[in-house]
Amino acid sequence: MTEELFRDFWWLIFPVFGMVMALIGLVQDGASRDRILDNARRELERNR
Repeated sequence: MTEELFRDFWWLIFPVFGMVMALIGLVQDGASRDRILDNARRELERNR
């Protein structure tokens, strides 16, 4: 049973891996953008 499922659906590993990598990229991009905005806010507050 398990072997049959694996044999039928092994190719789904690749799209799932792609989705996981895309989610990781989105999280990292969001964190980077937040860090840039925080730095810009601090600079603006300091220069007032």
